[in-house]
Amino acid sequence: MRHFLFCLVLLPLPAFADEPLSGNQFDQNVTGRTITYDYGGGVSGTEEYLPDRKVRWAFEGDLCVYGIWYEQQGNEICFVYDNDPEAKCWYYYLRDGVIHGQYLGPGADNIVEVERTATPLPCAGPDVGV
Repeated sequence: MRHFLFCLVLLPLPAFADEPLSGNQFDQNVTGRTITYDYGGGVSGTEEYLPDRKVRWAFEGDLCVYGIWYEQQGNEICFVYDNDPEAKCWYYYLRDGVIHGQYLGPGADNIVEVERTATPLPCAGPDVGV
């Protein structure tokens, strides 16, 4: 019995023990890239991470919106968009080179990166021809 208990103590910690990315770590992993995210039910949207912590976001099949991101205390990464002044804050993790996000607001959604490119986010509507 003692041997069994000793073996249990040596088991690795579960994946949720990861530390969230700091603002600088997040910046290094996303700036200059366009990342598509899945909320668990298929592709939900794509975000282009521009210089100076600016972003361009579009839900799948919707118009692009512009915003900024910033780091808040405790490694929270928060976004404010032109169409919604209320900050949306997340914890982001890097697991095997893939970005995972945990929303800190109501609903507590989780997202996972499904595609990463250096191609700008194509925007329909007002941005066409600009």
